[in-house]
Amino acid sequence: MDLPITKYHPDPMATGSVEANPDQPCLCCNRIRGYVYTGPAYSEKFHYLSGCLCPWCVADGSAAKTFGAEFTDTGTLDDVPKAVLDELAKRTPGFIAWQQERWLCCCDDAAAYLGRAGFAELTGEFALARPAVERWLREEYGLAGAEVGRTIADMGKDREPTTYVFRCLHCETYLAYSDEA
Repeated sequence: MDLPITKYHPDPMATGSVEANPDQPCLCCNRIRGYVYTGPAYSEKFHYLSGCLCPWCVADGSAAKTFGAEFTDTGTLDDVPKAVLDELAKRTPGFIAWQQERWLCCCDDAAAYLGRAGFAELTGEFALARPAVERWLREEYGLAGAEVGRTIADMGKDREPTTYVFRCLHCETYLAYSDEA
């Protein structure tokens, strides 16, 4: 069975927000579908949703409705239509960051989350995102010159500091932020 497609998080298996699990029934639909959502789930009443929902119930909004849950913190997003905020919060798999995750936006829309990146990824599969990382480090942390390169060289995909890579759905610009420098 193919996983549901979400435009703002196109490959949640690759990012680790969805994992194969042949035994876990979904708390929402009570079906065993072979996959579970492992990203963040925010609910006032239900604090155990991560690892207990199928990606289909996240993507179609039924998990959000049933449990009053949100999967992405949209509180810091400005200048994005309410429909986009609702889709991000209630129908898009979130991701776990070392510090508070944030969703990046471009062209008056949320961007697609592509995953974590360290030095290896920023010189490989996410090489086109490196200018966005460099810009973030200069603007957010005031780094300059060789400091930027040293900081990127110290980044790891699975350790701090790390970078979170996004891509605009409209202009295809890469966007990124780093937990710490």
